[in-house]
Amino acid sequence: MPILKHDVAIIGAGPAGILASIEPARSGFDVQVFEEHESIGKPDHCAGLLSTSGLRTLGLQPPKEVIQNQVIGAKIFSPSGKSILIERGQREALVVNRVAFDRWLAQKAMNNGVKIQTSSKIMSVRKYGDDWMAYSKEKNGENQILARKIVNAEGVRGQISRMIGFPYVPRKNKMLAYQFEMKNVDTHEDLVEMYYDNRIAPGFFAWLIPLGEGKARVGLAARDYSKTRLKAAIKHHPILGKHLHRAQIERGFGGVVLVGLPIRRTVRDDALVVGDAAGVVKATTGGGVIFGGIMSKLAGTYLKYSLDSAPDGQKKLEKFEHVWRSFLMKDLYAMYVAQKFIGSLTNKGLDSLIGDAAELGLIGTVKQEGDMDRQGRVITKLLGNPKTILAGLKAIRYIKLNV
Repeated sequence: MPILKHDVAIIGAGPAGILASIEPARSGFDVQVFEEHESIGKPDHCAGLLSTSGLRTLGLQPPKEVIQNQVIGAKIFSPSGKSILIERGQREALVVNRVAFDRWLAQKAMNNGVKIQTSSKIMSVRKYGDDWMAYSKEKNGENQILARKIVNAEGVRGQISRMIGFPYVPRKNKMLAYQFEMKNVDTHEDLVEMYYDNRIAPGFFAWLIPLGEGKARVGLAARDYSKTRLKAAIKHHPILGKHLHRAQIERGFGGVVLVGLPIRRTVRDDALVVGDAAGVVKATTGGGVIFGGIMSKLAGTYLKYSLDSAPDGQKKLEKFEHVWRSFLMKDLYAMYVAQKFIGSLTNKGLDSLIGDAAELGLIGTVKQEGDMDRQGRVITKLLGNPKTILAGLKAIRYIKLNV
């Protein structure tokens, strides 16, 4: 069995793994990314809605062939059909083809010296002296991998995290998601729609994301039976159903949405964990590309510092924990608290909250202060508004007792 030696081994070629790889490779270190699937970006399991502000923060400008649509805002529906519109008349987000987006990112990384091995499944990982030893299963056999640093970007499963000794995202923080790509959809081409209703998506929501030219991604996340619930919503929901009465399903795919806080530790013994594997996801929407990407770019920077600073590299690497948490945790915690509250409400509570948000003029604050990703600021601003306290007190009467 051949032994392959690298400065950095990264497990997973999603956006988190790729973004963590670029900085050390650009600095001349040997960086190898291992992807278990045959093709980058497949299977895709993401709604593909990325904020323009978040992409700017990451220094990313996707090419036209990756972008499917642009949206200017969102319309949020309560169970009884009340709605609020949040838009500022400007391009807020891009809808991307996630397979094409991931492949574009991968090519960007390879242009900076990153090596990517597909059809390479990491079977085991363990400490080996001062290095990490991993075994990979390839199409034509097995390889033994030796790396000075290792990064776990495996996604939500947590198998590699267990091997390395990291905490992993608990099952209670995972929602099952399913979505269809559909054609002949009758909807606004530049507005995302979100449907809160415990009858169809208990604890989370259903969504419609327009792709342009009469196409859309329609999905939901819930604790259980997400595909069955989605089919029922398409058929029976009074508003969503109207958009889809002539629609046809082109394909369907599932995934997992995370709604908890990040794991308590992301650095140990020359190893890092990033992205979904670390639970760094917006609990309000389940989106992980932007915040996970910010964390991963910081990881790449501190990997470079650590490799440059041998034999004191571990001390440099440990600073990564403090830096990413200082930068992201305020927003992540605010979104977690907001999602816990919204997810605890009955349908009467959701109607009360969404109705009062419109009637009490709270949408103005959201439009003025809001950001698709850095939601901590607007949540803090709303909590300082007596009208928000009033709306919350009215809604809290309808807390689900079994939450």
